[in-house]
Amino acid sequence: MSKKSNSVVFMLVATLVNLLLMVIFFIIGFVVIGLLVSNFPSLEESIPILTLAVFVVAIFGSFLVYNKLVKWATERFKLEEKLDPLFTPKRNRRNKLD
Repeated sequence: MSKKSNSVVFMLVATLVNLLLMVIFFIIGFVVIGLLVSNFPSLEESIPILTLAVFVVAIFGSFLVYNKLVKWATERFKLEEKLDPLFTPKRNRRNKLD
């Protein structure tokens, strides 16, 4: 496989991992909301705010964990040598003849 195809496969797998992380954070957040509301009934009126907080934490939390995982995998498996950038600025592109 070429560097470009390795990069595409890596991006697809990384995207799936990011989505899985987000789903896990959503599930954990909604379980926490359920436990909080069942233990503290006075929180029932603030469920919309708690739901919004779960969405924000899930999105940012999954991004942060994803970012750390990608950095770790890049260093651990020396992926810089095996992957090619998918998008490069026009001035930095290699000549097709190289």
